[in-house]
Amino acid sequence: MADANLVDFVKAALERGESRARIKEVLKKAGWPDDQVESAVNAFAEVDFAVPVPRPRSYGSAREAFLYIVYFSLLGMIAGNVGGLAFAWIDRQFADDLVQNNYYSWATTGMRWSVASLLVGYPIFLFLGWRLAAKKRKDPERRRSRVHAWLTYVTLIFAAGALIGDLVAVVFQYLNGELQTRFMAKAAVVGVISAAILWNYSRDVERHSSRIDFAGRALALLSMLVVGALVAWAFTVVRGPGVARYQIADEQRITGLTETTRLIDCYYTYAGALPENLESMGAWLTERAGRVPVADGCVRELPTDPTSGGAYRYRAIDADTYEICAIFQVGWPDAEGAAREWQAGGYYYAVVGSPGQRELKRRKLQKPAGAGETCFEIDAVSVEPEDAAAREPFVEESPAPVEATPDE
Repeated sequence: MADANLVDFVKAALERGESRARIKEVLKKAGWPDDQVESAVNAFAEVDFAVPVPRPRSYGSAREAFLYIVYFSLLGMIAGNVGGLAFAWIDRQFADDLVQNNYYSWATTGMRWSVASLLVGYPIFLFLGWRLAAKKRKDPERRRSRVHAWLTYVTLIFAAGALIGDLVAVVFQYLNGELQTRFMAKAAVVGVISAAILWNYSRDVERHSSRIDFAGRALALLSMLVVGALVAWAFTVVRGPGVARYQIADEQRITGLTETTRLIDCYYTYAGALPENLESMGAWLTERAGRVPVADGCVRELPTDPTSGGAYRYRAIDADTYEICAIFQVGWPDAEGAAREWQAGGYYYAVVGSPGQRELKRRKLQKPAGAGETCFEIDAVSVEPEDAAAREPFVEESPAPVEATPDE
């Protein structure tokens, strides 16, 4: 908004019959900024009248408020999701074994949300920005909108807070002696995003010129390149929707194998041997659970492949070892370390030191890196201590004879 004294000067000059071009020339020679000069001169309509006619001031309509609220809301959403994808890229480039498992879990969920948000929200944000900028160029008085000014400064408050907090965190980590590449890279991402928002919108809210904002367009082009690169990279990690469904099916296969190994361990505990096949094992465990208590997870429907509906392939290798196989559709090509592990059968009892000492352990196996059939060789274990596992052989029982009672 132009200075009040400047507006009064322009009004007086117009009343004396000075041309607009001459007024602009004199004010610029006096050192007034171009945008202030343009705003002051444009405050009066170019109509033929005895005195200068002021233009109506634009304070913002409900429609304009709606557009700006949507525009700045999208700005916050985009900034957050761009930062999220940048953080994921940093986590992948500077891997940390302590957080690796959490990263891959987030990569299959949070990254898809970020990509979806950017694919939908970013084009709408660009379109709204273009429309609002075009209207301001056509009618410079729209830059006086109080709605535009207030929402811009509210956005700048959040951006400034993020930038200041980011700098405080960097200084704290430096004093604490814990500056690392991963942390510094993420701090740089927050700093760049916040600084870009502060620079662009603080400059825009004070700008009154109707000329094209080349600096703002250059920033918009750079942001488009960054967003496009991050989204393209994210697709190489999360891949397409079909692959996502295959990954879900593979996760269900791992769950099914875990439940199956638990059932095999239960049979091994109570029958004293490995089952000949999975079908007879399920029937035997169900029958036994109807007579005496069994450990948790020992009575359930036999898991099947989520796609084919068939049972997993099983064969006994020796008295204590068996093999169980499943056909995976994509595997886990990007997972490493703890993210590649799955726990077969959950908890089991293991001997520690002497036969009298036992504790619960977890049996861990490696998930396959690619598609195809994968077989796991597993040693059967007891799900209960030996003194608590009432083992009984798997024999076909004949019904007990019914004793006849004498008629009274």
